[in-house]
Amino acid sequence: MDDRIPPPSHLQQYSQSPVHSSPHHHHLNSMRYSASSDRERYLAELLAERQKLGPFIQVLPYCTRLLNQG
Repeated sequence: MDDRIPPPSHLQQYSQSPVHSSPHHHHLNSMRYSASSDRERYLAELLAERQKLGPFIQVLPYCTRLLNQG
């Protein structure tokens, strides 16, 4: 009968331990940093692609007018 799940009050002692003392916390910080750097890299690539489209975006209204003349 000792295999039963402990009651929630028994589990509270684990939740009161400081989060920064667990090794899992350092892993979460590195994941957060990695996600942040991935996001920055993605945004930089997205901006570079947008800048490549600049010349095409400038002539797009003229192209549209020419195509709609027919």
